[in-house]
Order: sequence, then structure tokens, then C-alpha cells
Amino acid sequence: MSSSDQADVVVIGAGIIGSFTAYYLARAGLDVVVLDPAPGGGASSGNAGMLVPSFSVPMSNPATLLSGLAALRSDDSAVTLNRPLSLRTWAWLGRFAVASRPGRAWKGAVRLHELAVHSRRRYDELVAEENLDLGLGSKGWLWAFHTADALDRQLKTARRLQDIGIRHQELDADAARAIEPGLSDAVTGAVLFPDDRGLDPARATAAVAEAARRRGARFMAERVAAAEGVGSRTTAVRTGQRTVRARWFVLATGADSAAVGGLFGVRLPVEPGYGWSLRIPTSSSPVRHPLMCAEHHVVVNPAADHIRLTGGMAFGGRPETAPCPAALKALRAAAERTVPGLSTLTEPGEPWRGARPMTPSGMPIIRPVAPNVIAATGHGTLGMTLAPATAKIVQTCLLGGRE
Repeated sequence: MSSSDQADVVVIGAGIIGSFTAYYLARAGLDVVVLDPAPGGGASSGNAGMLVPSFSVPMSNPATLLSGLAALRSDDSAVTLNRPLSLRTWAWLGRFAVASRPGRAWKGAVRLHELAVHSRRRYDELVAEENLDLGLGSKGWLWAFHTADALDRQLKTARRLQDIGIRHQELDADAARAIEPGLSDAVTGAVLFPDDRGLDPARATAAVAEAARRRGARFMAERVAAAEGVGSRTTAVRTGQRTVRARWFVLATGADSAAVGGLFGVRLPVEPGYGWSLRIPTSSSPVRHPLMCAEHHVVVNPAADHIRLTGGMAFGGRPETAPCPAALKALRAAAERTVPGLSTLTEPGEPWRGARPMTPSGMPIIRPVAPNVIAATGHGTLGMTLAPATAKIVQTCLLGGRE
């Protein structure tokens, strides 16, 4: 037998963005219900765990487009395509190609950087006000390169990013190893982004959700199965256990946004971009900084009791919950080429596979999409980075300037 609940706002999705949204809305005095079949799971639990204003160039840019075209011929690419692709995925890729015109990405970079800086301030405020442990680091993000060509390309990007306020330091091989002794002798140079930070994504998501609960938000481990409405307005959502009526509905549903949006009669152009990670327990990390193994697009993020390796960007295929052994082997091998000391970690590690919510433009969708339905999705690789700013935009959509 199902029950009925009432709230001011229903937030669908309890990842980092849904949790931040619940926190700010509950703090503003609203009655908030959060619905998610697996609160704190999904991409928010196993991602690279990076807060990276430096990564503000939207993925829809000429370089990524070329990588995607290469993936049509070979799987040895930063972007891979799991064939056969569905018609929906082909349509999304077509829109992505159109959005990747030269010059367009830099307009998006300015806006993403503004949101990232706003989020950085909000993270610090939250830690201070709620006394939270998010596993935040403060050493920046070090990009390590094996080839001069790749280093030169990144330096061109970094110098252009500097024009919108993103600081960087250019390091030769000796300078790179001076601050990160664990780097391989094959590393020829590096770029340090000092304002970037690492965190523990699962710990951070759980901590923000707990802060929202303390403010009165109610989290329910239930999947939304249907939406009810009168005219163009949504009045309630149904799960298998209950009906929840509300004035507003927020879709913080990540890579599931296209399907969930359909329940509300809304089309959201969000395609899953699959990635995978390996969480290896260790109390003695062979690296000091979060790293990008640049040629292989693998992130190495050290934490107090583990080190996380993250990589992959695959479109198409089925949403399996675990990466294949070959993908994990390649992930670890790529990381060990940059940090040989990783080979001394004998634990097999905890594998994870999840989906990033990708939009064709590379820009998130944070706006009303129906009279009382607001989307907060499509952040791609920047969900952790942009979560607080996204939640504040949602709050403004609902309440104006009211805090």
C-alpha cells in the first residue's frame, strides 16, 4: 500500500548536485524531499574527485571532436565508442560535432570558470559553517607529460586560460620532480594548476547529504516511476512506495536525465559518457599531488587512506556497473608509466564504472524546463566542481535572492 507525502520541493537525485540543492533549499526554509534509489551512489561516488576550475573548456571543442573521429577507426583514443551505437547516440554525436566549432568552446569556458570560482568559495563556506570533512586537498593539480608535443598543446591552452583568470605554472622535468619526486624519468615536463583541489567524492557527497538532513531535508531511497500533473504543471511524483506532492521539482538526475525528463514530458539532451576508476587502499601514497597522466587522460588522486585512478570516456553500449578487466589493466598501466611507485601497491583495488552526464554543447543545463520543473544536470566531468554554484542557481530560480 502506498502512502502520500507533501513537500515544497522534490529533488530527484541524491548525488553531489542533488545533495547540495537539498542543503541550500532546506537552509532557506523549504520542506525538501530527495528521491533516489541509491542515495550517494552513481557518478558522485566513484569519480576522479577533483575540483578543477582549470578544466573549464567545454568538451565540445575541435580537439575532442578529432579524438572522437579517431575513435571511429580505433579504440586507442581518449574517447571511445562502444559499437553498435543507438540512433539516439548517433544523433547526440551529430549535435556534439556541430557544437565543436572553433571558437565556441572559449565562450563556454568563461562561464564555466565563473561557476567554478563561485563553487570553490561555497565549498569553503560549507566546510566552515557545517564543520564537514570532505577530504579536501590544497596542493593543486599537476599535469605530467611524456612528450613535448602534448606539453606544448597544453601550454597553449593554459596560457589562454590565464586570460580568464586560471593560474598555472610551467615546469621542466627537474622542476616537476622537485615538487613530485614520484614522477617517472620519462616525464619531460609538467603544468601545475595551483587553484585546483582534490577531494574524496564519496565522503564529500555523504557529508553534504548529511548537512542537508540536519537542515531538515528528507532523503528517501526510492525511484521515481511517474509524474502527475494538471495542464502544464507537475503536481506530484510516484514511486513504488508513495506519492509525493510538491510545488517544485528539481531534476538532478545525472546521466539518467533523458529518461527521467521523459516522465515530465521534457527532452533533455544528456548522453552517458562512461568512465571507470580503481580505488586502491594505501596509507603511504607514492604521490603528493593529484596528477593528470596527460597522454592517457588518467587522473591519480591521493587521499589519506587510498589512492584513486580514474579514466575513460566511452559512449554507447550498455550501462554495466563494473569495468572490464582490460580497461582496469590499461588504467593502472598508464598511471604506472607516470608514477612507477604505483606498481608497489599490491592490493587489487575496488573497481567502479559510472556515467557522466554529457551534453552536446559541453555546458550544463541549469534552468526551468517546464513551469515548475528545474533541470540541474549535464555537467559532464565537472559535477563535483560546479555542484554548489549549480545548487545556488536552482535556489535563485525558486526563491529569487532569498537566502
